[in-house]
Amino acid sequence: MHFPLIFNILGWLLTAFGCTMFVPALISAFSSGTAVDSFVVSGCMTIFFGVMFVFMTSGSGKILSHRDAFLMTFLAWFALSLFGALPLYNAKVVATFADAFFESVSGLTTTGASVMSGLDGMDHGILFWRALLQWLGGMGVVVLATAIIPFLGVGGMQLYKAEMPGVEKDKLQPRLKETASLLWGVYLVLTLMCATLYKYGGMSGFDAICHAFTTVATGGYSTHDASMGYFDSPFIEAVCVAFMIIGAVNFSLHFLFITKRNFNVYYKNIEFKVFIFILCAAIFFLAYKITGQETGYETYSESLRHTLFNVTSIMTTTGYATQDYSAWPLIVPMAAMILMFIGGCSGSTAGGMKVLRIMLISKQGLREIKKMIHPHAIVHLKLGGRNVNDKIVQAVWSFAGLYIISFMTISAFLSLHDGLDLVTAFSAAAATITGLGPALGELGPADNYGHLQANAKYLLCFSMLLGRLELFTLLIILTPEYWKK
Repeated sequence: MHFPLIFNILGWLLTAFGCTMFVPALISAFSSGTAVDSFVVSGCMTIFFGVMFVFMTSGSGKILSHRDAFLMTFLAWFALSLFGALPLYNAKVVATFADAFFESVSGLTTTGASVMSGLDGMDHGILFWRALLQWLGGMGVVVLATAIIPFLGVGGMQLYKAEMPGVEKDKLQPRLKETASLLWGVYLVLTLMCATLYKYGGMSGFDAICHAFTTVATGGYSTHDASMGYFDSPFIEAVCVAFMIIGAVNFSLHFLFITKRNFNVYYKNIEFKVFIFILCAAIFFLAYKITGQETGYETYSESLRHTLFNVTSIMTTTGYATQDYSAWPLIVPMAAMILMFIGGCSGSTAGGMKVLRIMLISKQGLREIKKMIHPHAIVHLKLGGRNVNDKIVQAVWSFAGLYIISFMTISAFLSLHDGLDLVTAFSAAAATITGLGPALGELGPADNYGHLQANAKYLLCFSMLLGRLELFTLLIILTPEYWKK
């Protein structure tokens, strides 16, 4: 373990993170806000600790191994969440530090669960900071998924190694820089395109930038309490749907499309095709089911507009809403639970278990059935024309098992310890570990997490980090074997 190098990198991250706090400070100043001092003080504190870490660990010129990367990843997300909470707490826009930490963790993990209300009249600096947290967190997720998770063998991302800017087996740092710079470029281009279209659709410049940040990151934070329903614009909803889908697609495919300028990179990718199929099937089916019922949608086209937006938001784990879908017929919340667990594609900003893992689990199940029918047959598991190593399949099954166990354990704690009803407890655990944000019951799109006890908020923070860091990245550092030389 190279602790000096880990804390040196952490110091640089904190220093850069502290500098970003001066941007919302300027926005607050120009909009006659009251949070200027909060951002300046918080930024200086963050930079101070960052510079201190850098100077204390100067000269640590070793290469970062993948073993070090797991600890660095957790420390980075935790430390940035901790310092990201300072402006919110110092500005007194939340009641407790638990609220500020919850909002910050939710932002950086692109979950979108919130404890804040009254957004329409809130300081623009605070609103921009929430959006910026999600935008920064979204790119961190992409780099994590494409550069670090493959070492765990639980994401199926090994299948992309030949196509994407990857990393060396034992020397992560040089290739990580290359990977990050390439993906940041793709991310920035998509954000600018999204903001431009939002502005063209009638949003103010401020709203367009903030929503572009949280759309491409599939985060879901809005500058309005009514979320995307505030704008009531079919054009804005269509733009949002398009970029939510783009954000939920493997970013290495976007990189390949930009470099090769060929749509075949998407068409040839089996995960992308299955993702689009599941999404479209859910949209058309649920639109049919809610037409003419107590939702008040008399025509299929009206139902289709709202299911198109809200179902896309759910499956991409963005968390925007135009309607309170938790109040729709029971089949919709049930479908929402399934879709949020499936989530988006591997190597994207979306949460959930990921389509690639669901495909591997399904194919392995079918293979076992074939082997039961033909005990002596040799049945290979193939995905997209490639043979999949049994070790990858076993690891994905382990991931799925731990995912369900973690979800059930968190649900039980919320229900038994914090007194939440079963629907609220289960949906809160699901919405945070999958990264969706808004849950069902008392925590639906029309409400927020503000009324929960502090203990419940900290537990859900752990759930958000656990899901965002793909379980093993966090759990591996909790094992005694990890710390042995």
